[in-house]
Amino acid sequence: MGAADRRRLRRGVLVLAGLAAALLAGAVAGGADLEPCLRQRLQRPSALHPLGTDDLGRDLLPALAFATLASAAVALAAVALAAGVGAGAGFAAGWRGGRLGAAIMAAADFTLAFPGILLALVLLALLGPGASHLVAALALGGWAGYARLARGEVRRIREQDFILAARGFGASAGHIAREHVVPLLLPLLLTQAASGTAAVILAESSLSFLGLGLDPRLPTLGGMIDAGRGHLFDRPLLVLLPGACLALLVAGFLQLAEGLPGAARGPRAGERGDGEGGWTPSFPASPR
Repeated sequence: MGAADRRRLRRGVLVLAGLAAALLAGAVAGGADLEPCLRQRLQRPSALHPLGTDDLGRDLLPALAFATLASAAVALAAVALAAGVGAGAGFAAGWRGGRLGAAIMAAADFTLAFPGILLALVLLALLGPGASHLVAALALGGWAGYARLARGEVRRIREQDFILAARGFGASAGHIAREHVVPLLLPLLLTQAASGTAAVILAESSLSFLGLGLDPRLPTLGGMIDAGRGHLFDRPLLVLLPGACLALLVAGFLQLAEGLPGAARGPRAGERGDGEGGWTPSFPASPR
């Protein structure tokens, strides 16, 4: 890892840690009451409410803290699910090949034929809002990219001289995969997962903006932006503050992706990949 990568990694960690510390400290100091109180709606910043209240009378600071944490948690869960399923399927396709590999890649190509945001919209329209439904909908649009990435990398690694030498010395397929292939594959997957998390946060916020995210009674960044756009001129903080939290959250994960060791070998964070539907870079290009 070079000096520039270390700087990016530090910046990403500092941005995310600073954002979390500021929001949580403010929420704890002001009390994490998220119950609506219409008598206090649209109040200006004060000692009791440092950032004011929203159109439901909730304190804006704890609402921002909850919404930011919820966006990050949903994105991390969706990326973990997509990466786990996709990497496992791609590993099997690249390592075993044959009909199994062909079937897995046919399913991946079919998934990539549809924009990820469209798949999420259709699934959420059928199942309704909710945390588990949202995670599943976001993961559905991303697993295929990890499968393509893992398959291409495994196919490249298994033809390396040290793999052939290990086979020549009688090493089992399980030992080679565990000791040689997986350690080389993980940095690339982690880098893609970090940049994918940033994109899934944007996708989650977009769905929440449309009313298809978490429970509408809970504050979300997209939902807060949607609710505040009617007060853009008289209470701009209702839009600017959740927008700033969203931008910092995405920037932090992108800096992490740029600084991770696998970034030098895989698609750079934010780069478009094969079949990308325009909403997430978790559909990476196959390694050349």
